[in-house]
Amino acid sequence: MGIRGLTTFIQNRSHLYLENYELHDTNLVVDGNSIACQLYKWHTSTHDCFGGDYDKFSKTVNDFYDLLAQCNITPHVIFDGGYEKRKVNTVISRMKNKIKSSNLLNSVTETSISVFPLFIRIVFEDVTRERKVNKVRCDFEGDTDIANIASALNCPVLSFDSDYFIFDTLYIPFSTFDMTIKRGKTANKNVYKYICCKIYKVENFLKSFEGLQKTSLPILAVLLGNDYVKRGVFTMFYKNLKIQKCHGNQSDQQKRIKSLLIWLQNETIESALQKVLSRYKKTKRTIILYKIEKAIKGYNCFNSKYMKYLGIDLNIKNKVKIEIDLDKVNNSIEIDDEDEEIPYEEDSSSEEEIFITPNEPDLNLPMEFLQNFRTCIYPPCFMDILVYNQYYCIPQVENNTSNHSHNISFDILSAIYKILTGKTNSLICICRITAYQVGKVKIPPCEVNLPKYEEIKTLNKENKYEYFENVLKIDKNYKKCLNNFPESWHLLLITINYYLNKSNTNWCIVYSIILSKLILSYVDEKIGFFYRSSKIFLKKHSQSRITSKLTYHKPDNVKSALEYINKDDCVNCLKKLIYYFEMDDKMIRNPKIFDRALVHSISEFQSCLLHVDYLNTLLGFPLRSISIAECLNCTFVYNFTKNLNKRSNLDEYVELLLKDSPSILDSFCLIINKVKEFTITEVAMQPMGRKRRKKKTVKEICEEMEHLNIESDNEVELDPNNKFTLLRIC
Repeated sequence: MGIRGLTTFIQNRSHLYLENYELHDTNLVVDGNSIACQLYKWHTSTHDCFGGDYDKFSKTVNDFYDLLAQCNITPHVIFDGGYEKRKVNTVISRMKNKIKSSNLLNSVTETSISVFPLFIRIVFEDVTRERKVNKVRCDFEGDTDIANIASALNCPVLSFDSDYFIFDTLYIPFSTFDMTIKRGKTANKNVYKYICCKIYKVENFLKSFEGLQKTSLPILAVLLGNDYVKRGVFTMFYKNLKIQKCHGNQSDQQKRIKSLLIWLQNETIESALQKVLSRYKKTKRTIILYKIEKAIKGYNCFNSKYMKYLGIDLNIKNKVKIEIDLDKVNNSIEIDDEDEEIPYEEDSSSEEEIFITPNEPDLNLPMEFLQNFRTCIYPPCFMDILVYNQYYCIPQVENNTSNHSHNISFDILSAIYKILTGKTNSLICICRITAYQVGKVKIPPCEVNLPKYEEIKTLNKENKYEYFENVLKIDKNYKKCLNNFPESWHLLLITINYYLNKSNTNWCIVYSIILSKLILSYVDEKIGFFYRSSKIFLKKHSQSRITSKLTYHKPDNVKSALEYINKDDCVNCLKKLIYYFEMDDKMIRNPKIFDRALVHSISEFQSCLLHVDYLNTLLGFPLRSISIAECLNCTFVYNFTKNLNKRSNLDEYVELLLKDSPSILDSFCLIINKVKEFTITEVAMQPMGRKRRKKKTVKEICEEMEHLNIESDNEVELDPNNKFTLLRIC
């Protein structure tokens, strides 16, 4: 949920509320959604403006789990599920902000603007799964269950969410979490490893405000505003609250937090509610009280239903359950219905949005769906589609004068909706509809014959693949193409085929994606990810060209070629290509060089890859799932595509570039030729190099303008012999 300003309030007084803590030899409950973002933001050196470097982020996540393992810390990762109705306004507001940030993001502004790439949470989940870490996905928001599970285990929560200052649980803010290992000694002089951090205990917070009760803290959260009740509702209350001064130049929100805490020192939960609600007429009091009660119950500790998915069989002990005597609150309020009530302020939502009763969904869902969802097989969006008939398109860096990047995947989304719900009506997509606006778009119903959700488990792999094939309109011959490749390539190649048929692109970006896959899956395996930096790599391999000592036999098929890739060729390959993983210095200084249209194409490909993977998952994996971290580095794809767009003959250029890495060159050539052989699309079969355009004469331009009914500047006469006119027209 999040409580605006509370994190800053605590940090400004960290010496009072946060204790130095050595984290080791313990359980740790990890807020998966929050930590994925924090690890990406603070510990991954990547270029957001190109769409995300998932190999780098995967390395960061692995480093995080290595750190925990070395300190004998057992993580239990909890992920959020679908959005709750009460979150819709917040979600849309965040989408708008992300769209604004995406429009402003370029090669210069990326140092101050961050836009999380499409796949960061999926990569975090992939690494969590590969490392066999305990994990579970909640049906909806997981804050309460995270606190409950941590209470049951009597261990801290690692997150960066201000709600955990209200929960009665140990909490480690990620901003205090040092991603390095320290060493300490026990009383017996045994050495142990630990992570240095700071821990929050609610008891320390209460000590600073004598008389403040633990059960009153949720009232603080509600009055400051959260997803249940907007702060603007309590305008009348704030007009009668004595505002306290804060040291330094503190914001109004900081003063408001301090004022509320001092006021709550002398109030019980019932008396506080009585004074707040007394400012309202009876017609609105009941609705507001109901919403406040719902918000307060969200901070209660109880035994979470998700514990069994983590193998936890414990009960929460010695926890205070927050209960409100509603009758006592209502009966003690005296207010004349004719009294003037000052309207709420500071909120852009309508009265209907603020006072509407939460519409909690009745989860009468198939047990098989819930099992797959809670064990993190299904993505969170499946819950939104199934329960609310809605899908939220995650904003990406795009060209905002074009259709949003997920428009290319609507056919796949329509099929997913039909399988999940069995309905033939339209799925509602929440997405960018203009340069800066978010709106609803109805996706046309899917006309492909598809199985019902309950029927999927009865299908064999071949039947599942046929449905998969039909949705993506894959030519039957394309399956012959896939037979030439290892299974780890199949989903990527199918996505490329779909992308070529749906987008206005050329072969340059396809070459780059395939080469990215070769490097991340095969070159990295031979020489390690450590050498992604050109300085570090060249320092180690600064000697002259390496000539492979192995006897090399040129293979005649893709599988053999990939098996023949050797370390020497990998070193030579990266000597040529390592620079493409970095941003050109010229781009850092000049945003005009930044090609937003190319980034838009990369974003479209990412959308295709995401939704093809979703469809594959829903159909029970007719194809092997793809590892994004072993496939996509968007900085490389962007830079290499820009380079290829300058070439008149792509194949000749690649041969020249990789001539010192024959095993990689042969693998690449075999792959690209197979893809061309079985890809039947007008876009894909266009000439691959740049077409040199013949310069038009002034006369031709004038005739063209006349044909198109284009009006010229009234001050400039269109004279075919006038060179100045041509300059003005251009």
